[in-house]
Amino acid sequence: MLLLFVALAVGGVGWAFRRGGWPVPGGAGSYAAGRIDELREDPARLSAELTRVRDAFGVRASVWDSDGHLLGSSVEPPLARDLAGWPPPTATTRLRGHGWGWAIPLRRGGVLLAGGEVSGPDPLRGFTFIGVVLLVLAIGSIPLARSIASPIERITDAARRLGAGDLSARAGVRGRGEVGELGRTFDETAARLERLVRSEQELLANVSHELRTPMARIRVALELAAEGDLEKARRHLAGIGADLDELDRMIEDVLDAARLDFAAGGSGWPVTRVPVDLGSGVGEAAERFRERHPDCAVEVAVAEELPALTGDGALLRRLVANLLDNAGKYSEPGAPISLRVAAEPDAVVVEVADQGIGIDPADLPRLFTPFFRTDRSRARGTGGTGLGLALVKRIAEAHGGEVTVESTPGKGTTFRVRLPALPPA
Repeated sequence: MLLLFVALAVGGVGWAFRRGGWPVPGGAGSYAAGRIDELREDPARLSAELTRVRDAFGVRASVWDSDGHLLGSSVEPPLARDLAGWPPPTATTRLRGHGWGWAIPLRRGGVLLAGGEVSGPDPLRGFTFIGVVLLVLAIGSIPLARSIASPIERITDAARRLGAGDLSARAGVRGRGEVGELGRTFDETAARLERLVRSEQELLANVSHELRTPMARIRVALELAAEGDLEKARRHLAGIGADLDELDRMIEDVLDAARLDFAAGGSGWPVTRVPVDLGSGVGEAAERFRERHPDCAVEVAVAEELPALTGDGALLRRLVANLLDNAGKYSEPGAPISLRVAAEPDAVVVEVADQGIGIDPADLPRLFTPFFRTDRSRARGTGGTGLGLALVKRIAEAHGGEVTVESTPGKGTTFRVRLPALPPA
């Protein structure tokens, strides 16, 4: 719009000044001088010729001889000037009372003064049109200024509301260019901030909820011991150790999840990068699982030659242990659990498969969400805090890998973790 207004303004100024000068070429001046010389001896014909020129072209003219006598004119009073010093052919000159015009010398002496459409520079007129141009530009700049200021005002208002605690504040700018990109970046940042704050709030709520259960059991056992009922106190005190282990595991899981989140954000504790013997780590995790779950059968198959890996050995063992624990919770006693480690050209694949209750397809998108349980009723005695699979995903991503899951309700679940290997030396 601004360019259009500028074009219109420039066109208008050009149109206004197109009549500001009457360029009389040298050939036309010579023709006029010759024609006047032919008629100068006949005043009637000369006056008639000057009148026809005036009527046809709007040019007023007067002819003077060298002595300053008027030979003919098409305007009253005649066009006059200071005849001292003849100008060069087709030169502009100031006419008395008629603005600017042309003075064309005649061959046999004398001069032809022409005016009318000829006008010299008019400062007032020039300033007027310059003012018009500026006014048009100012009016045309309003839409452009609003197109820039309006989205910036919306972004500023959204930033102010976000700073005041309104996590749902969005600028909603959908324009193109740098301002539109700024609006979209702000909305994306606000959305990430909202998800982060919401997740932290959910984490605190879930941690507080999970802490209450073992703490309540410990409190009941201590109260029974204080009342003197030794038999009941003994039964409850026997579970205090398990409750303390559960608290310890949950705190460790929360700290590990926080550490991995910081590492993913480029701050906090970085993930250790050292050569890892994944085969021995898998065997150790499987042995510990057998000790804790003697009624579960684990079949371990590790490829003879695995590509070299770097990472945190403790976290990778934790990854395998969490997958085995998850398979044990949702499998019937004695049901086989398969732990397989295979080699690919550029990666190592850890696969844990069970023949348990499976996972509902509707729960798959939320499977790796902290504190999410597929067995919501916990009637099967699965226990747990819902952080195991969330840690598996975070550990895999911290090592540049990914986790996939396949499950059929009533038939079992298979988790696959693909970890990138080092390139060959």
